[in-house]
Amino acid sequence: MDKKDITKRYTKMASTIEDAKIYDGRGTYDLYECEKCGRNKITTYADKGVTPFIIECSCGGLMQHTRSFKNVPDYIRVFRWKRPTLEQTMKLSKGMMEHVLNGGLVLDIDDEDLEERRKYEEY
Repeated sequence: MDKKDITKRYTKMASTIEDAKIYDGRGTYDLYECEKCGRNKITTYADKGVTPFIIECSCGGLMQHTRSFKNVPDYIRVFRWKRPTLEQTMKLSKGMMEHVLNGGLVLDIDDEDLEERRKYEEY
């Protein structure tokens, strides 16, 4: 798929996603729990779109979506599912790019997450 095709598909998806008949999780919070280390992660939707049922944990295990909430306490760290920009989408792997072009969201990762991942990569 060339840049012109990606741009066309991204533009169409972005212009129609708000009217798409898909679940809109904005305003809700989802709990993901790791089957390997027990760690958990709370996520929310910054944009309307599709999110995975299972995500990778920084320990190398798998985190499964187990519960949803209408609110969480302010002291809980919340990660956001968001739609990458067209430029960010162009840099994704083929599989992730296809996910985004079909209305999928990606988990916003910050520097603290990268530091946490580095700790586990040392072992």
